[in-house]
Amino acid sequence: MICQEYATDHPEKIQLIVSDNNVGMMANFIRTLSVCTGSYVAFLEGDDYWTDTGKLSKQVQFLEQHPEFSACFHNVEVKMDRQGQKKEWMLHQQLEKDIFTTEDILNPWFIPSPSFMCVNYPDLNLPEWFYHCKYGDLPLMLLLSLRGPFKYLPEAMAVYRLHNTGMSIVHKQYDKIILMIYIYESFNIFTQHRFAGKIKDAQIYEIRRHVPPEDVHSPNAIKRPALSFQRRALNKIKKLLHQSS
Repeated sequence: MICQEYATDHPEKIQLIVSDNNVGMMANFIRTLSVCTGSYVAFLEGDDYWTDTGKLSKQVQFLEQHPEFSACFHNVEVKMDRQGQKKEWMLHQQLEKDIFTTEDILNPWFIPSPSFMCVNYPDLNLPEWFYHCKYGDLPLMLLLSLRGPFKYLPEAMAVYRLHNTGMSIVHKQYDKIILMIYIYESFNIFTQHRFAGKIKDAQIYEIRRHVPPEDVHSPNAIKRPALSFQRRALNKIKKLLHQSS
């Protein structure tokens, strides 16, 4: 096995985590994060790749020189090969600013995981609700943003791929809505509703984006489906959170 050969040849650099079966995306995320011992953690999922040999050193250098920041990220090239469509583009042509706080992270997605590097805080204790999320990058970013802002580096140093088996395809419609509202409402409770207004906007955005078109255009659709669904979903999730506390 190629990975095993690399780990054997470079034990001081590579720690290979193996499984007899598929443990699942979130379980793998948590166990991998838990064995990281370096000062910083960079993320790279199996369908993406880095394109700049200096990427890691550039990000480490920034975080070393600016300890008030909890993370940094950079631009990426998006390559889409999905449902017969093939396109390539730069994710960000120009962002309005280059320093981002918790309120910004609650906006629609703009930080691709292969661009992200964060401080590996030894005292960052992940709350119980984190372990029940469907994926870990967004809730981790939200928690890290409470420790310090994020810096954007405009240089494109990775490729972010969109394809037919990616999580954005697997998690969709009501499944996507529920898992996103769970993340947001859990974070809302965790922060004692400090960002309640932004979180409400984020939840409504996800509902409007992912409600199936046939439900939106149904003649039986209620007047304000996003707000109604949000209330019903929140009531259900709050019950689940209360049962697990």
